[in-house]
Amino acid sequence: MKKIIAITLSLFVIAGFSFAQSEVSALPEDEMQTDLSQKTIVPEDQHLSSEDKSGKVTIEYFPMLDEVRITYRAMYNLYEKSNAVEAIQGCLEDFRVENQYTRFMYINKDKERYFKDARGIKWAEYNSHVKFVR
Repeated sequence: MKKIIAITLSLFVIAGFSFAQSEVSALPEDEMQTDLSQKTIVPEDQHLSSEDKSGKVTIEYFPMLDEVRITYRAMYNLYEKSNAVEAIQGCLEDFRVENQYTRFMYINKDKERYFKDARGIKWAEYNSHVKFVR
């Protein structure tokens, strides 16, 4: 009796290995590649005030996630938070219209950072992390 159970069980195991499905799926959705790359954009209209000489806005756009990290950078002695906020708001609004989004919302609190580069020049940076909605 034990031999019959052992033989039957081993036949089931062998049949399971021989008729197992391959790793390739028959569904076309499984073969699609998702693009998680990031695009760095420097807007043409930076919305900088007339007295802001060293300011620069850059946008890091993640199309698959509909997220943007936008950065305003200026020299430390010329940096004003109000100029940074105005420039970022203007660039975000232009980006929203250009890419046909309906609105945007902030994911994290805005961050300010002060640092020195390799040449010893002091810089101020203002960052925002934004999610766009279609």
